[in-house]
Amino acid sequence: MELTKKTLSRRQILQIAGIGAGSALLAACGAAAKPTEAPKAEVKATEAPKAEVKATEAPAATEAPAATEAPKATEAPKANINSGGKELPADAAPAEMQIWVGAGKGDPGTFADISASVYNRSGLGDMYGVPLTRLNKDWITSPGGAKSWSVGEDGVTWTFVLDDGFPWSDGSGNLNADDFVTTARHMADPKTGYDFTWYYSKGSGNILNFDEVVGGKAKLEDLGVTKGANDYELIIKTSEPTPYLPSLFGFYMPLNGKALAAHGPAYNTDPKTAVSSGPFIVSEWTPTRMEAKINTKAGKSIMPFLERVIFVPFPNAFQAYQAGTIDSATPSNSAELETVLNDETLSAQAATDPGDFRTDYFFFDTRKEPFSNKKFRQAIAHLLDRDSIIKSVIKPVLGRPAYSMLAPGYPAANGEAYKKYQEYNPELAKQLFTESGLDAAKIGKLTLTNRGEATDALRMGMCQAFADAIKQNLGIEVEIQAVVQKDFMAKLLAKDGDQAAKDTIDFGRIDYGMDYLDPSNMLTVLKSGGRHTWNNKEYDDLLAKAGPMTNIEERTKIYQQAEELMVEDAAFIWAVHRTNVALYKPYLKGSFMEPGKVNTAVGITWPGFSMISTAPETIYIGKEVETLRPSIP
Repeated sequence: MELTKKTLSRRQILQIAGIGAGSALLAACGAAAKPTEAPKAEVKATEAPKAEVKATEAPAATEAPAATEAPKATEAPKANINSGGKELPADAAPAEMQIWVGAGKGDPGTFADISASVYNRSGLGDMYGVPLTRLNKDWITSPGGAKSWSVGEDGVTWTFVLDDGFPWSDGSGNLNADDFVTTARHMADPKTGYDFTWYYSKGSGNILNFDEVVGGKAKLEDLGVTKGANDYELIIKTSEPTPYLPSLFGFYMPLNGKALAAHGPAYNTDPKTAVSSGPFIVSEWTPTRMEAKINTKAGKSIMPFLERVIFVPFPNAFQAYQAGTIDSATPSNSAELETVLNDETLSAQAATDPGDFRTDYFFFDTRKEPFSNKKFRQAIAHLLDRDSIIKSVIKPVLGRPAYSMLAPGYPAANGEAYKKYQEYNPELAKQLFTESGLDAAKIGKLTLTNRGEATDALRMGMCQAFADAIKQNLGIEVEIQAVVQKDFMAKLLAKDGDQAAKDTIDFGRIDYGMDYLDPSNMLTVLKSGGRHTWNNKEYDDLLAKAGPMTNIEERTKIYQQAEELMVEDAAFIWAVHRTNVALYKPYLKGSFMEPGKVNTAVGITWPGFSMISTAPETIYIGKEVETLRPSIP
């Protein structure tokens, strides 16, 4: 499907709500012209010419025509096959032009693999292994490294039957159960310092003994991830029934045990040590250019059409897209968005989607004053003017007001019911501040820390608007500072007793999006002992009760009860549910670019071009690239 056939009008892009994006095909049709009558012919009778008869000579004999050669048989057109032996679609550009160019970031990240680091991995990672399960366009859990799975009668013992068709590029054999066991132990090993352990811990993944191993209270061998009866059987045990377990494992990207032991978890950041069981392998890794080339040894089912994927950091990705240098981009500010809306060509290449249902929110260190005071938290919760921020800073096409973690369209979402707890109401805010018993002069100046670059006008603008409202209504000065993600997360995840604990964030702005489509994913991020300091036993107990339930209706009610409790407590102030606008060149093609049955958005929607999704083996470059992309950077 060509994206140029999906024109995104200004009205449609401003009225986006829910899953998917509207589109319109505009055509001008003139009225049909009346047929003209043929001119009438005026015919006059003419006299027959008089015949003049002469004797004619017998005609000379004609020579027989020379024999002609039989026509040569035409050769069949050569198939368009890439270096991995995969035949490209009929409308694809030649194999040597199967190159996707994107805008990377200047910092390539310390790691390439998601099982080495979630928050400090590169933008060109997540494609050097085959995770246990994957997500298709409609976010349905699909086979990956495992071709099937089942849970035993006890409800906690899962058997994953692995696909034996994914060889490692170094010739060390095929991806197997040992690789997944090695990876799980690496993530749980307290010496590793993995930054996403909560994902597999109690209340989320519930992997047996995962918390105990991470805490140094159990051995790696006690982890509930073991090899089964053969090399291609993996057994995973949970501490309680976890019916959604397979949907978590898109993030369970296998590491190569041999490379891990020899070079450490960053082995895929160096082309000399890179090893892949996925569709691509690292060929260049620098701050100015990152490139992955096709892994010609990849399994047949995941062999890509693309020969190369290149990420180059540009000062302005939107301008690079306009110049035809990169193949996709996202407007990063209101000026760029206005340019898209008012440009016929760009609006025809734009697509909207809910992304990963990401929500921007503010949080506090609730152990410290004044944030330990609930009345104070509730007071400033009523000073966030979401409607004005979205209208003047974010723009309606890029977000909707948020009054809870779960965005509209996400399972168990019920934010409108909680609006009363945090809606904009300056007079109520002043009243609550008075009831808190706190004094603005004694509080002094607060520091609001934003996760991201200082150049992120949208998030910094959101913070500034909130800071101004607090100053204007409560007389409390708020200073804003921007901290890049790597340093921000190091501060946020610092534990008591750590050297970095002194740098924890008292008041911050962060965002979070789904890893799998279930309320447990989003809500357990906020549970006790997670990324934030807020602890609430009643909330934790509700999550624990809902997690293993198979009655969806009752399970939903419990999750909604938990979320309402959390919103009312104002430990977090919900700001914006994000929506995305992305630009795609018309030569980006493939089934993942097309609308699904549930996820009807056009384009490479979440989880993006990574092995977490089924996008890598479906995307290809169409013939239009020959005229639309002048060169490769």
